[in-house]
Parts: sequence; C-alpha cells; structure tokens
Amino acid sequence: MKETEPKDATPEQLIQMLDAEMAAHRSQRQKVGRNRATVLVAGVLFIVCAAGAALLVLEQMLTDMRPNGRMPASGMTPAAGK
Repeated sequence: MKETEPKDATPEQLIQMLDAEMAAHRSQRQKVGRNRATVLVAGVLFIVCAAGAALLVLEQMLTDMRPNGRMPASGMTPAAGK
C-alpha cells in the first residue's frame, strides 16, 4: 500500500484530505445512481415495446389462420354447434 500523504501531516490536513476524498466518492455515487436509473427506465421501455410488437405479430398470425380473414359473428363455431 502506497502512502501519499507526508508523515508529518497535521490532523487538520488529514481531515481536509479525507473530506476531499469523501466529496469525490459522493459525486461518483450520485453519477452512478443517475446512470442506473436511466438504464432501468430504458430497459423497462424496451420490454414494453417488445411485448407490444409480439402482440401485434401474434394478432396478425391469428388473423391469417382464420378462414376468410374474418371473425365469426357469434362466439360459437359451426363445428362446436353439432
């Protein structure tokens, strides 16, 4: 471990150096917190958009599977009524 402070530093100087280091760490933590929030919001937005796109694709697949491309007039299909 390297020692960067002189051996004859006064307690006041040590306190000032400690305050400066703590302020630097505090500002770094605030930046990380803002970045984390941005990443979380972007991730949630991506998931919502992907789910919406998947629903649109599935709806189109269901439309393509229906005969005549239309929904039945009633909830019962002709085969289910027999």
